[in-house]
Amino acid sequence: MPFIDAKLAVSKDFFSIDKKKRWITNINSRKLANFLRSKYDCLLTTSKTINEDNPVLTCRIEGLRKKSPDIIILDRTFRIKVNSIIFKKNKRKIYILTHVNNHAKEHFFKTIGVRIIKLKKNNNCLIDLKNIFYEVKKLGFNRILVESGTTFLDQLIKYNLIKNFYLFKTSTNLGLNGTNNNNPLYLKKINISKKNKIKVNLIGDSLHEVKI
Repeated sequence: MPFIDAKLAVSKDFFSIDKKKRWITNINSRKLANFLRSKYDCLLTTSKTINEDNPVLTCRIEGLRKKSPDIIILDRTFRIKVNSIIFKKNKRKIYILTHVNNHAKEHFFKTIGVRIIKLKKNNNCLIDLKNIFYEVKKLGFNRILVESGTTFLDQLIKYNLIKNFYLFKTSTNLGLNGTNNNNPLYLKKINISKKNKIKVNLIGDSLHEVKI
């Protein structure tokens, strides 16, 4: 297995989505998250994250823009939107991992230099997840940072596939303005304390490094 870390931003009451704003955390946290990306070979995300958030997933810090890692998109049912911003003016390698055939989309992505990797289906969730990372390692990536929604991250934590988990946390509750893609049972069980808080001034936010 390759070395797998993950990061997530949540509110004080553990919501990862703000219904009224694009960002959960402040600009200081986002700059640090950009810096964190530069330390990895690739970022692994999901088509659900791409379709809903339309992120760029680059290192938007002066001097580190060329350090933006390559992108792996897990898209089991090939539902990725072809007009997503991540495919525009892209200078990185992008791979889409999928279970299904879609000749029209495959042709489109081939023309813009995106490589499609076909995955074997497995009903055992743990084996299925491991196969994903074995495929990523075959591509030559050894240090992976997972940036996705709570559904996928919750499964990775459940099966102890993550080495280090970086949690950016705000000091405010979202209440009715907050939501998650699912109920992140295992995410909520991770140990967040003063002991694993990283000493960095994020002006209202905090960062915890949790060993899974």
